[in-house]
Amino acid sequence: MITRRTLNKSLMSVSALALASAPTALIAQDRPAIRIAVDNLWRTMAPLNGLSTTGNRININFYEALTEVDWFNDPSGATVIPKLALSWERDGNVWQFKLREGVMFHHGEEMTAEDVAFTLSHERLRADDAYEPRGAIFSSNIVRVEAVDRYTVEIETDSPDPNMAQKLSNHHAKVVPKAHYLEVGVDAFGQMPIGTGPYKVTLFRPGEVMTMDAFEDYWGDQPAAASLEWRIVPEYAGRIAGVVAGDYDFAVNVPFDQQEQVRGYDNINLINTVAPNYVMFAFNTRPDPEDNPLVDVRLRHAMIQSVDMETIVKVLFGDETFFPTIPFNFPDYGDFYDPDMVDPHPYDVEAARALIAETDYDGEELIWHITRGFYDNYETAAEIMIAQWAEVGIKVKMVVVDNFSLAYQRPFHLLNMSNGTDFIPGDPYRPLWLDWNPGSTRASADWKVWDPTDKFVELGEKFVKAVEFEERRDAYLALSKEWQDVTPGMYMWKRLFSYVHRTGVDWAPAAGEMRMYGNYLTVS
Repeated sequence: MITRRTLNKSLMSVSALALASAPTALIAQDRPAIRIAVDNLWRTMAPLNGLSTTGNRININFYEALTEVDWFNDPSGATVIPKLALSWERDGNVWQFKLREGVMFHHGEEMTAEDVAFTLSHERLRADDAYEPRGAIFSSNIVRVEAVDRYTVEIETDSPDPNMAQKLSNHHAKVVPKAHYLEVGVDAFGQMPIGTGPYKVTLFRPGEVMTMDAFEDYWGDQPAAASLEWRIVPEYAGRIAGVVAGDYDFAVNVPFDQQEQVRGYDNINLINTVAPNYVMFAFNTRPDPEDNPLVDVRLRHAMIQSVDMETIVKVLFGDETFFPTIPFNFPDYGDFYDPDMVDPHPYDVEAARALIAETDYDGEELIWHITRGFYDNYETAAEIMIAQWAEVGIKVKMVVVDNFSLAYQRPFHLLNMSNGTDFIPGDPYRPLWLDWNPGSTRASADWKVWDPTDKFVELGEKFVKAVEFEERRDAYLALSKEWQDVTPGMYMWKRLFSYVHRTGVDWAPAAGEMRMYGNYLTVS
């Protein structure tokens, strides 16, 4: 546990290091250099191969998509505004987007419709040998992308899709320069990425640091900072100490049980914000290992019903976040959300015991793989849940590993993960279908945890093609019920992100993104 004494010790160490390296202190100027202490940097910054919490946190500053979620004016995340596209219209299955003129990539070439068409192309996202195959799941309904002229792009879908403008605010639509991308290859591109954003990358050493300079030829307003440095400081105490000492302007990820202490420092501000992401665990529902007791859905339902997750979340996070009692019935989804929906598998210890008695489970140990420190309070929650499962006779062992590559190694029975919710703002498409359909990683990767039922696939296809709200809501409810009947996982809480920054900085979070431009950042 971090105490004031250990924090002061860290402060002394950071200050000594600062004197030894003699960095230039931030002074009052028109555009200062901003330094951010982070817990990690993903190994590649390619838009999709680098898809990760730590990559998405920062790449919004150098990549841009056709549209952008306006977190500043609408913290619900439901509003999408023009970015690289100025306007758009739909005629049946065909969308046409008009692009901004004069937008420059960081290497000095103008962005055109050819770059946008390549960014969304079959070649890059959906081919068997695609450069960034994770993009296939985001663009599966696209059948044609064409540059009509230098600043006009047409996108044709396999059926009417009224949500294309919202979808194009996402990762797969972060525009890359076609010629350069093909020349260097996706691996090299991910080590020195080029976009059209307000900052250009000047240095990237995975595992250490990334630096960016304000892009002088940016099409929009110049950002408030002259440069950004994102430096890995693995330990929480070191990150906070650095901000208190003035060596960093920002730090990320303050453990919730340390936040009261952090609020006691005079020269820093603490911000908590929830993101469009829900922490969860997946059941391994497959016979792999061969004797896996969790192939019996009754045992999975019993495990759900024997955990008092609402109380756990309240104890661990207070009122900062919440437990979504029913999967996919999230407040994020506006008219789809029903606060009066009845939970089919409520917390009920006696019901859980009765279900266990119907199964062949005989006290076998279930292995839960958890990635160390990735989700705040996850290990603590797991300890409580394991104790609650023990009370009904289910034995679970937590195995904490250092990264997801290790977590994915079999054998395991439970696996930590999370679900994003923001692919279509205000619509349950992403967590319910995008992340669980037959092409999703959890249904197709080497570590896959379930095989979607025929009924789930049939209902999912109806949901995907539903356009009018009433039809889409009915399809969503049917698909959600099938998922709950199978129960391949449990949602735990809406994810909380925390940041600290020094006084003199006025900054607004954008969920899990650290946008350092526009209205999001001002510096005095």
